[in-house]
Amino acid sequence: MKKCLTLLMNKVLIEELENLYGKGSNIEISSIVVASRHNETIISYKLFYSNQEYLLETMNVGSDFLMEKCWELMGYPKTKLILACSMQMVDL
Repeated sequence: MKKCLTLLMNKVLIEELENLYGKGSNIEISSIVVASRHNETIISYKLFYSNQEYLLETMNVGSDFLMEKCWELMGYPKTKLILACSMQMVDL
């Protein structure tokens, strides 16, 4: 699940990701925890961005949107997603 989500984010939706955070940006999924009792999924990820100006404009609203889009593309049922994001700038 983790590998599939990472692949979708960094390969399939790479154009959107780079438009939001700059060329060379990527996302690394740290963990996915499914809490079936509460019908929630907790996804912890790290956003590596290359353009600080883009980051200030979109913050993590853009990455949250992409994460939800990937979740739907994977075919998982509609559950409440709780997204925990940390960010780090990459040097190109």
